[in-house]
Amino acid sequence: MGSAPSKQMRGPQDLAEIEERRMEAKQISRRLDEAYMRMRKTDDMFELLVCKHGDLKHGEIRELTIENAKLLLIRDADQYFIVGNKCSHYNAPLRKGSYFNGRLRCPWHGACFNLVTGEIEEYPGIDGIPAFPVKVVKGNVIVDVDRRLLGKAKVIPAMARADKANETIFVIVGGGNLAVVYCTALRAQLFQDSVRIYLGPAALVAAETLRRKNFRGRVVIFAKEQLPPYDRPKLSKMLDVDADLLLLRDHAHFKKYDIELMLDQEIVNVDTNDRTVTAKTKLMLRYDKLLICTGASPKRLDVPGNNLKNICFLRTPEEANHICATGKDKNLVIVGASFLALEVAAFMGYKARSVTIICRRMYPFENLLGRHIGKLLRQMLVDRGVTFHEASNVEGFEGTDAVHSVSLRNYKKSEALSVPADLVLVAIGTVPNTKCLVHSGIELDDEGFINVDQFMRTSVERVFAAGDCSTFPLSDSGLRAKVQHWAMAHSQGRIAALNMMSSGHLEPLRSVPYFWTTIFGKSIRYAGYCDNFDDVMISGDIENGRWVAFYLKKDDVKAVATMNYDGVTSQFADLQMAGKFTTRADLLYDITKILALYNNIALVEVNYIWAESKLPYSKPTDDTQLCSFARLI
Repeated sequence: MGSAPSKQMRGPQDLAEIEERRMEAKQISRRLDEAYMRMRKTDDMFELLVCKHGDLKHGEIRELTIENAKLLLIRDADQYFIVGNKCSHYNAPLRKGSYFNGRLRCPWHGACFNLVTGEIEEYPGIDGIPAFPVKVVKGNVIVDVDRRLLGKAKVIPAMARADKANETIFVIVGGGNLAVVYCTALRAQLFQDSVRIYLGPAALVAAETLRRKNFRGRVVIFAKEQLPPYDRPKLSKMLDVDADLLLLRDHAHFKKYDIELMLDQEIVNVDTNDRTVTAKTKLMLRYDKLLICTGASPKRLDVPGNNLKNICFLRTPEEANHICATGKDKNLVIVGASFLALEVAAFMGYKARSVTIICRRMYPFENLLGRHIGKLLRQMLVDRGVTFHEASNVEGFEGTDAVHSVSLRNYKKSEALSVPADLVLVAIGTVPNTKCLVHSGIELDDEGFINVDQFMRTSVERVFAAGDCSTFPLSDSGLRAKVQHWAMAHSQGRIAALNMMSSGHLEPLRSVPYFWTTIFGKSIRYAGYCDNFDDVMISGDIENGRWVAFYLKKDDVKAVATMNYDGVTSQFADLQMAGKFTTRADLLYDITKILALYNNIALVEVNYIWAESKLPYSKPTDDTQLCSFARLI
């Protein structure tokens, strides 16, 4: 089995090159300091010589400092760009990200920023980053610095306001209409029968995109929620978080840009002939274009006892706080092994008396990540006291008023068990909130999801849909998918808004599915889509949590998952968006091509596995082949 050379094995030529690059960096820094001292400055704007043309190689990213603000200098052929060095989403270091075709992609969660404008173009996140105009004059690379942008982590994009003379109305139905079904007891405990549902990312991004692209008609958002949009992925990672700290935008922001929030307005009817939407309050509004972003609600278990107290779901800050407070020093049972379930188990591991996960498969995410990585996730939780009941179905909840135990059956052993439970979290997936569309003429699939095309158009003219309630064609294959990820909902909202405004050219959805989870401080990042892989090729050290996994359908790599390899997932997403696909042969034999594609990946010892092969391939025995694959990562 081959292995990659370590840093200690670098030769004199490598060390000389490293020293040369270090000296070049010092010279650039000295020239920048000297130029700054002689520069004529105004209060806010000034020019600054940052380097000589040729100091950077094509594709190189280098960090520089201007007035104590750290920025990134990037060269692309004869063009140079200077932008902020932190992602506007969670402040990830963009220097470790992927640069491709005029955009810089975050290494943590896949957000992309236009290097000319700084605007966000792929998600998650809603704000841009600082960007500064750069020019090359007689071999000198000069930046126009706006001091007001220095040190800013994020920039809210410029947006238009409504023009009273413009009578066009775009309506967005957002935020979980016909709402999440909570058990009666929990609803009464927490909300006195007034359930809070929240505006989702698709609706928010769509509304802001309309204003960013200078739409000056009315933008009206109907939703049943009582709060503006919030950062939902944080809920399962920080159950005790203050709801106000999760808000993405406040009421003042919507008012400033004339985005009308119709809160507590549950839509009960959509009439696509008269082009009207009607709320439960009898409020009716006619639309010129309609965008449906009603999201999805947690699935319920149709078993005896499902209405007992302390059987809950996790979609709102109130529910997260309830789980954290009620589960302290109690027996917590989690039904399902979704990422949400595993994150809650990790958070409550040291707070609850016991944490038990009941799941149908042998390992978490065996169908998505494969059994080797599923086994790793399971062991991470078991090592911290979490109990698993795999290959099991819930048969009922027991108790008189509140739940006190869960009855389950292991279908492999035909064994019945009863697990003590003071609190139960049901995390078994979602169903789309589309009951209000049943008689609208809008085409739904068998599960109730809205069928849209690559432009987010539904089967009815002037009606669009985006987010968790939709099913859409993937750009690389045309296969229809339901990708209920935070980042994808953002992207769909943006594409829908662009096409609602368009009278000619339509913008297709090209986004690559991208999601992440964090368990005990270790993050798994996943890019691509592979609903039923044939094989998994893994390299790295699974047991110590540093690996890259490639998911193959026949001979094509459809997705990548990583742990402690920030940047690889983002590079893969960029390659897929560019139509450059990796194959099995690339991984095994054409190492020169792969190294050119994944050019920022550190060398590690290989742990090569044909993990899930269902095809008639045999493991290569040639050490040269294995060594080549080791060099890949």
